[in-house]
Amino acid sequence: MGSRRDVLETDRAGLRRRLTPRDDVVVREAAVPGGAPAEAPRGSARFEAAAGPFSRYRRSVEWAPGPAPGSVTVAQTVEWTLAVPYWRWLYGPPVRGALRDGVPKGVRPWWSFPDRLSPRQATVVATMALLNVVVGLLFGVLTQVLTFASADIGDGSRSQQAAVLATVRLGTVVTLAALALADRVGRRRIALWSLWLAAGLTVLSAAAPGLTVLAGLQLLARNLAIAGLLAVDTIAVEELPAGSRAMASGLGALAYGLGAGVAVLALPLADLGPWGWRLVFLVGLAAVPLIASGSRRLPESDRFERMIGTDPGARQRRIRGRRFLLLAGLLFLLNLFVAPASQLQNDFLRTERGFSGAAITLLVVLTGTPAALGVLVGGRLADVRGRRFALVPGLVATGVLNAAFFVLAGPPMWVAALGGSVLGALCVAPLGVLAPELFPTARRGSARGALTAIAVSGSVVGLLGAGVLVDGIGYGPTFLMLGLGPVLAAGLALGVPETSGVELEELNREGPPARSGPP
Repeated sequence: MGSRRDVLETDRAGLRRRLTPRDDVVVREAAVPGGAPAEAPRGSARFEAAAGPFSRYRRSVEWAPGPAPGSVTVAQTVEWTLAVPYWRWLYGPPVRGALRDGVPKGVRPWWSFPDRLSPRQATVVATMALLNVVVGLLFGVLTQVLTFASADIGDGSRSQQAAVLATVRLGTVVTLAALALADRVGRRRIALWSLWLAAGLTVLSAAAPGLTVLAGLQLLARNLAIAGLLAVDTIAVEELPAGSRAMASGLGALAYGLGAGVAVLALPLADLGPWGWRLVFLVGLAAVPLIASGSRRLPESDRFERMIGTDPGARQRRIRGRRFLLLAGLLFLLNLFVAPASQLQNDFLRTERGFSGAAITLLVVLTGTPAALGVLVGGRLADVRGRRFALVPGLVATGVLNAAFFVLAGPPMWVAALGGSVLGALCVAPLGVLAPELFPTARRGSARGALTAIAVSGSVVGLLGAGVLVDGIGYGPTFLMLGLGPVLAAGLALGVPETSGVELEELNREGPPARSGPP
């Protein structure tokens, strides 16, 4: 719960402004009957929230004659409780600042959603972000420790590591099956079951006796984690206003990065000995209380429940082939590069640049953390200007700058890593939201699962190709070739339908979509 009390001197015009119910991007107020009129020499009035991300809100205004002729002393007290579990410490301070005078009409602060959220929507976004932290943690462990595990229980070769990563990705059939089931039994149920199983299998991976067993456990764990992430993100997309879906997707990506960062910070444990990588997998135990808490606040998608209850025929709505092929090609080309670049980065730094586990952690943290700025800017651009404004430059930067990382050394390598991280992150939010936007409710899970499978096939091709090429011609030439993938994907992105500000039902009916009204 938050509160603030402000005492100020003003005139009658200023008092009337204080006594006008607010209607801005944060809150829409309703006056409580019985308040005194502004013309009264002294009095009080109260206002409550009619809309906004608050489970409790009250603004009280009291006034009396001021010390100067014609002046008024106003005491304003605002008390509120944000319907934003887990992240109140982060979102609370800017809200506190905005509640003193309200947000000017037409202004959208950088920290706010383009649309005013309801309490339910605010809780859904916060819970989605929490569970994205879980997925980032569970999915990111293998990426960080594989080079160490391969040296301990494998032969340590790059080709073997690439083969393990490719094998793990073949488990995308698990993701596909889970998301298809989510279209039948609900997103919430599949999300929670997938996350619980993924957490258990991640912890069990610490005891893997050999690389084959480790690959099998991670095949299930990572693909179940992705199924959970996509199911949770689908709930958020289906719940949020049309003008705020990309920003929510961007916040989910930031939360995912936070979880992956936990795995990065745990990486120095791998330096304790040849067996130290096993301790990093035990970090998966941290997911247990987070999943338990999130399960109590995550609702089922209202759109899904309406479809099940009132529109059985919606199950027959088709997936538009052109949209599917366009996104499939884009994701395949992107992952052709991104998967080997991210998965083999640690091995490149360890073997080619002589980095220790701690040094790898330092580079990843210093160059990866600023990517949050790119994600936030990309989400706002995608919602306000359109998806392509963020998508195209982000894809080009991903291919060009991240490929340069594997060619350069010393300070230029760090600069390329930073630029690729920040500018490449522009495409994260629009990529995360386009797939669920462009397909109907009854097929949204199946479509996302199929697109994930195609994206993973790009990862597999990229990993297998990179594993062979790196051993033959080295890291630099290999990634300069693979970096063409995201650049070509940027060309496909120019043909993506515009979805910003358009309701999901409008996007998925026959005929041209109609835009929603102003947020």
